Amino acid sequence: MSLLSYCTMGALLLHVAMGAGSWGYSPGRYGPENWKVLEPQYCAGRAQSPIDLVYRTTVKQTYPAFTFTGYNTVPTNASLSLYNNGHAFGVNFEPNSAYRVGGGGLPGDNYRLAQFHLHWSFLDNMGAGSEHVLNGQIYPAELHLVHWNADQHSSLTDAVVGNNTNHASLAVLGFFIDLCNSDNPAIEPMLKYVANVSQSGQSFNLPNADRFTLDSLLPPDRTNFFRYNGSLTTPTCNEVVTWTVFKDTISMSSKQLTKFINNVYYKAEPNTAAKKMQGNYRPPQPLNGRTVYRSFDDASLNVTPRPPGQGDSGASSRFVPELLFLLLAAVIAAIFQ
Repeated sequence: MSLLSYCTMGALLLHVAMGAGSWGYSPGRYGPENWKVLEPQYCAGRAQSPIDLVYRTTVKQTYPAFTFTGYNTVPTNASLSLYNNGHAFGVNFEPNSAYRVGGGGLPGDNYRLAQFHLHWSFLDNMGAGSEHVLNGQIYPAELHLVHWNADQHSSLTDAVVGNNTNHASLAVLGFFIDLCNSDNPAIEPMLKYVANVSQSGQSFNLPNADRFTLDSLLPPDRTNFFRYNGSLTTPTCNEVVTWTVFKDTISMSSKQLTKFINNVYYKAEPNTAAKKMQGNYRPPQPLNGRTVYRSFDDASLNVTPRPPGQGDSGASSRFVPELLFLLLAAVIAAIFQ
């Protein structure tokens, strides 16, 4: 049997337990490369996310200022819960959340925050875990704040699958996360209780004493951003999103990112121990003629971007840990054949 056959067999061994309709992030039958087959209604669309944000191909646009309502307050009289849905770690806000966003050129002025969640890297390749790519640069992680249009829809679910869904239905704000030497104090309240949501399906309501403002978590300058029409980055990949991806980043220490990865697990498959949540990102999708706009000028980005995949944090290196695991599985399978 050839090495390619062994690797293919290893991939099947890894994913056979997932079952029909399942999806995940490991390369293989249920991996991102096959979501368009698993969920063809939307994941095979032509306005998919994330994308590679190439500065030189974007169009400069002047936008009004954003209005961030409630972002500077601590929610003490509302539900604010950590969660693990088996694919990502995040924070849920109550359905009538006071957190709103408008302005900024969004196609509506009354977007209500439903949740935010994180996509991140592997423990042994912490430089590459973001979904969007900026001029060839991949970041260690990415934060997504998901807002739904309260003027068009009755709930987040309705905004995603309702009869009137369009790119104005959701406004998702994306922030790259970079690693630094110092811990970010705004992240510590989540890390303090992250073990309470280690397993898929768990949630934990943050005590009032450990709650935080969104302003403390996000970069203070939110005037420099990219804008395009896209989709959810997880199945069913509905194309209902106006994306805003900010240039200024959030900082996190490698120790903090390590603690997230070590304490959050994917949904366990039957008769299989749950695996650490690593590399939970979708690779960039084709632009297919869409226009990407930007709100700023930056001479340092006005260059031919380094192709993702070159250097330690390139896209081609992001799957190395998983590919090594597949190869090991294939060798073990061959031994015991």
